[in-house]
Amino acid sequence: MVTVETSDGAAREGGVPPEERRAPVLTLTENARSTVRDLTTQAGLPDDTGGLRIAEQEAGGFELALVARPAPGDDVVTDGSARVYVDQGASVALADQELDVDQSAPGASFTLAPQWAARQGLPEL
Repeated sequence: MVTVETSDGAAREGGVPPEERRAPVLTLTENARSTVRDLTTQAGLPDDTGGLRIAEQEAGGFELALVARPAPGDDVVTDGSARVYVDQGASVALADQELDVDQSAPGASFTLAPQWAARQGLPEL
């Protein structure tokens, strides 16, 4: 089950607490969950707080980094024991996306696809 909260407990969306929001959130495939868990373990990050952080870059695109804990204000997407931290700017852009891993690429190559496309088996972006 996927849960989402903010790292600092701050309310967003006009004062609505995160746990009461009904907006879509980034989801993870089983491959993404497994890869995030494996990468955080290999990096020696804390089991209870280590995760993958996705931040929006000023020039466009996203920066991914393995981190020991979320930055203040990050959305915390927890799926099983995998944690993905999403900064406020990226959170809006990724709300209806599904994070996956391209298993044909060398190393860990993350991909995004609209959640509706992933459910229908359409190609990723």
